[in-house]
Amino acid sequence: MSPKMQGLSWQSFKKNSMLAPLFIVIGLGGLGATSYILRLALRSPDVTWNTRENPEPWNEYKNKEYKFIKVHDRPNLSSPAPEY
Repeated sequence: MSPKMQGLSWQSFKKNSMLAPLFIVIGLGGLGATSYILRLALRSPDVTWNTRENPEPWNEYKNKEYKFIKVHDRPNLSSPAPEY
């Protein structure tokens, strides 16, 4: 059996406690990447998991406005989404 790398067992980690920030940063990076991929897979309007009930989920966003401040100067002005 080959010996483990230094810092990967509990005994050697106690000797080299300076590796703790490295493990924390790598763990947070993996958690962040995993959560971002899950968010893209579950919340993106381009992805559909149930094609029977909603085959075109992007049409739910057809009449929504994505603006921080809504200006009511031109209420009749609209830019409709294209029909495919």
